[in-house]
Amino acid sequence: MKTNDIFIIIATAAYSYLFYNQSAGINFMLFSMLIVLLLYMKEGSLLKQRTWLAAATGTLLSSFFVFWWGTTLPVLANVCSLAVLAGFSFNAQSSLLFAAGNALVSVLISIPRFFQSAAKEQEVQEGKPSILKKIMLLSIPVCIALVFVVIYCDANPIFAKFVGQINFDFISFDWVFFTTVGFFVMFGLFNIYVLRVNDKDKNASDSLRLITEEEHVQAGSGKWLSAENELLIGVVMFALLNLVLLTVNGLDVYYMWFVNRLPDGVTVAAFLHDSTDTLIFSILLAIAVLLFVFRGYLNFVEHNRWLKGLAYGWLAQNILLVITTANTNWWIIQSSGLTRRRIGVYVYLGLCVIGLVTTFIKVAQQKSNWFLFRKNAWAFYAVFIAGCFFNWDGIIVDYNCKNYKSLELDYIDRGYQAELSHTCLASLFSYYAQEKKEENTSKQVFTRPVVNAMYENYRKLELEIKTEGLQSYCYSKHYNLKEVEHLAEAVPVK
Repeated sequence: MKTNDIFIIIATAAYSYLFYNQSAGINFMLFSMLIVLLLYMKEGSLLKQRTWLAAATGTLLSSFFVFWWGTTLPVLANVCSLAVLAGFSFNAQSSLLFAAGNALVSVLISIPRFFQSAAKEQEVQEGKPSILKKIMLLSIPVCIALVFVVIYCDANPIFAKFVGQINFDFISFDWVFFTTVGFFVMFGLFNIYVLRVNDKDKNASDSLRLITEEEHVQAGSGKWLSAENELLIGVVMFALLNLVLLTVNGLDVYYMWFVNRLPDGVTVAAFLHDSTDTLIFSILLAIAVLLFVFRGYLNFVEHNRWLKGLAYGWLAQNILLVITTANTNWWIIQSSGLTRRRIGVYVYLGLCVIGLVTTFIKVAQQKSNWFLFRKNAWAFYAVFIAGCFFNWDGIIVDYNCKNYKSLELDYIDRGYQAELSHTCLASLFSYYAQEKKEENTSKQVFTRPVVNAMYENYRKLELEIKTEGLQSYCYSKHYNLKEVEHLAEAVPVK
């Protein structure tokens, strides 16, 4: 049996045992540690590859925070990290985007690749077929036999009654399906299909090579548009875009920082919710325009100082637009409290700033477009992993309850607090206990529906922990349950 086949079987067995009918917890951490170990055992030289080490670190960190928090964000980060890690295991020189893409494609086409690989297997060791070929050969007659069982059950009621009396309770078809899916996922991760375009990705330089005017003329756009005319179009376009954005930023700065209010008929919430998605789209579009204009010869053409200066000005104005939007978001937080969406706005704006800064570097240092995708992919991945460090729901509850009580918030969505994850359940009961002791309850957070929802979440968490195995052990779940058990005695529902 090949070493890689053994690793696939081990990984599949671990996947089935750790995740079947379990929730997110220590199983993610144990599984991630196993995959990192197996990939290292498969190719020991990976320890010398910085990209693989970075992905392995992200995988282990995200898996730890799945065990610690048990929430969706670290789960998603861990799944993405495992895909990137597997991709780098087969091609450490690829970019992060291609590493993840190779892994995703490998998993999607794992079923046909498995049967293709098994069919091509040569007999090894004393003429015995490999384990993959054995599985393929055995699965074919079993599947055909099951098809005929179904046909005969439909054609012969006596046979159907006989089959119906057979007790198949000892076979869990859900487990069989779950494990089969896990096997093909593991087969894909341990047999990465490297796309042909990886060679171009591997050989792509971060810096643009010097492009001559003759090469520009021979290129697609150079055949119908001269460099001088393209330069003129670029200067006029960026001048107009700067003028439009200057008007937008000027109005925002005037109303937010000088008048310190919005025009009549415009609410802060409507302004933010309507503008954030559009803002992000406009920044992506701005970066796309810059990538197109500075894709080649205009980086080296003489007299392009005006073009670059206007491009820098537009980038700076986009960053100012991000700042004004962040300020608007802060206005809402100060008046109505924190939510996941409002935290997400800051994350999106931060990613926009990263994209704008790397675009500035690309233009200033004559970098290739692929440089931008490579660097931004790593930057965004780092932000993704860093987000796993924090208990965001706990931060939301702490900020809202403290500031609402101190009269700094005009409004609080009481029901929203009870809709958050288990990571803030102990904090909610703690604040509820404090409110019960206060004489002045003019600004109550915990109304009867909120309290009932909290206790319902508490009972769900208690049942979840009782019905799940050690594979699902999560520190935050047990900690919150233990804390709530003590607090619930002091603040019973009345």
